[in-house]
Amino acid sequence: MNNYKGISADDKHKIVAALKARGAGSCPRCNDSQWTVSEFLRIDVQATMGRDTTQRTTIPAIMVVCEHCGFIAQHALQPLGVWSDAAPKDQSKAPRRTGASTV
Repeated sequence: MNNYKGISADDKHKIVAALKARGAGSCPRCNDSQWTVSEFLRIDVQATMGRDTTQRTTIPAIMVVCEHCGFIAQHALQPLGVWSDAAPKDQSKAPRRTGASTV
């Protein structure tokens, strides 16, 4: 059973601070400035352009949603400095996550 509860308030604050420090601004579609930090995700990428390649990896990212038009922006977490390369050894001890936050 999935016990995911959303992003923690601490993680949201770190993400918002990192985006603001890098000049993140208005929505490119509607120019509104109200964003919600939505969910973590992993973007599946492959190592080559070969169709049948099995060499794959993922990019840890965050979705940020425009509250006016619903545009979704994806930001890689490593360049923002909010993603640790070290994975928790016991996933059951991972911090619980809570709802969305406005940027």
